Amino acid sequence: MYRASTTTLSAAPSPGLQPFPLRLALATRREFAPGDREIDVPELHRYFADLSRGHDIGFRPGRVTRARGNPFLAMARELLAGQLSGERIDLAIVAHAAPEFDPRLSAPVNLTAVLPGNPLVFSVSGQGSLAPFTALRIAGSYVRRHDYRRALVLIMDQGVTPYDVPDRIGDAATALLFEAGGRRTVRVGYEPEVVPDALPEFEPAETVVVGRGLAGTGAWPGAIVAPPEFPCTGLWAPLADGPAAGPVLLADYDPRRGALGICVVAESD
Repeated sequence: MYRASTTTLSAAPSPGLQPFPLRLALATRREFAPGDREIDVPELHRYFADLSRGHDIGFRPGRVTRARGNPFLAMARELLAGQLSGERIDLAIVAHAAPEFDPRLSAPVNLTAVLPGNPLVFSVSGQGSLAPFTALRIAGSYVRRHDYRRALVLIMDQGVTPYDVPDRIGDAATALLFEAGGRRTVRVGYEPEVVPDALPEFEPAETVVVGRGLAGTGAWPGAIVAPPEFPCTGLWAPLADGPAAGPVLLADYDPRRGALGICVVAESD
């Protein structure tokens, strides 16, 4: 069992971006074809029925019968195969908006045994497309407190559910590995209680990518809009293409929470 005092994340608007204490050493992303894992077993029919009882979320038993998907664990293992050295990873955080396809599998629990060093692993969800920003802020706080040397943030999208969903979501995974010897600096900000027409100002960037929460708002004219079918991983895809000529600014907005996530990645000197 791991025990630690509560990680405090300020809810007040910050005047800028907080540097991540380690540098980005690896950014990789992969999209996945439809998976073949099944969840058509009696206990999961009961599980989904119990979970949705009393909530109008469009549960469809037939979808459990027909479902074939990619669990987070399977995507993470395929994405990371051959990407990591045997050097210890101290912390890993799985960030996702869509729920795990197969609730019998826990990516954090299983990744603890898969990743080198038996790291502390947990998930961040319930934040919509801002989950990766929250995961980065939490990871940075743990790295500072415990003097961790390597940290991994895994960002997941998974689109097969037994519920009605408003948008089509694809299956994809992104991995961001941080260590002292990385080549890119990362700064992260989270601005609560803002509206798109009154966003705080940040320094110019060579490349600007925004999520669908900022598409059509007029913020950052000319920005690249991340593909909507990948609400979590799509925004971070440019990082996997390698270092850019100048700073890359990634931003998304959650209108339900009135919150803005910002991340700036740049080549270090």
